[in-house]
Amino acid sequence: MEILDKNKEKGQSLLEALVALGAAVLVVSAITITVISALNNVQYTKNQNIASQYAQEAMEVMRQTSLSNWNLFSSYTAGRYCMDGGTTLLRTVDPVSNSCGQNYGIFVREVDITQNSPSCSGSALTVVTVSWSDSKCTDKNNQFCHNVGLKSCFANLNGTIFNTP
Repeated sequence: MEILDKNKEKGQSLLEALVALGAAVLVVSAITITVISALNNVQYTKNQNIASQYAQEAMEVMRQTSLSNWNLFSSYTAGRYCMDGGTTLLRTVDPVSNSCGQNYGIFVREVDITQNSPSCSGSALTVVTVSWSDSKCTDKNNQFCHNVGLKSCFANLNGTIFNTP
């Protein structure tokens, strides 16, 4: 009888060890999934902040151009333009690909200008969009599925007198 009891206890110990190992694997897996998800969210937030900074930078360039050289600013016909990293100049969108391509690291920075826009009371509507791609972009037709955009209206203020109290 004692031999059977010892074998039974050994079997129970093995079963308990397997259950404990299985529980440990589940806990470690849950922690790993949580950490990976958190890291992905941190990377997305980082890219979103950088894209916002690039959009603000481009909008500031457009504001400065409209204030210092309205003739240059108003010469931009309605349409989309590219503003590459490290430059303050606009270039036209590639007519073949109809895009700017990755012109600022992993980002694509575009400026859309509409002169005499009704939504800006006849002033120039300027829209800056910065897009990027990551592993969450699954649409083959829209590689850069994330974007940040800013809109502003610019008017010719040269020669305008402002009445101050």
